[in-house]
Amino acid sequence: MRFLAGMLFGILLVIVGAAAFLGTGSFNTAATLPPGKIEKQVAAFALNKSVQRRAPSTKNPFAGNADAVRVGLAHYKEMCVTCHGAPGVDPSEIGEGLNPPAPDLTLPKVQARTDGQLFWLVQNGIRMTAMPAFGPTHKDEEVWKIVSFLRHLPELTQEEEKQLKQAE
Repeated sequence: MRFLAGMLFGILLVIVGAAAFLGTGSFNTAATLPPGKIEKQVAAFALNKSVQRRAPSTKNPFAGNADAVRVGLAHYKEMCVTCHGAPGVDPSEIGEGLNPPAPDLTLPKVQARTDGQLFWLVQNGIRMTAMPAFGPTHKDEEVWKIVSFLRHLPELTQEEEKQLKQAE
């Protein structure tokens, strides 16, 4: 019985301590403060598990479709290049100021995601980051075409790079 009372007291003490830490404004929420190693690991773990659980297992119905890549490029230019940039295209000043920073979408860890995971991320966004949800404003077909362009991004042509630079 003493052990149980001690455990409950310990839990209560942690809750009160956390509330005091947050309630006094001691937690620095400035976007200029880079996240720590543990924060990055916990956030990445939570994101990956959430996406794995919720993403459809569907393959992209527009995979390999050059017209879908062209349409996806137009959407990417309008909504994504500002924060993510592209090969040969730097993110804007807004994108440079994000914390956490928007990832380079050509990275192997991004490209290793399934089509369904990329679809889910574009459609639903990522809470507590600057990644918006495009599902409310775009049809599924449009989101799949954005996914087609994301897959094509590592092989961006000079002409496509030029088109994306015009968004700057």
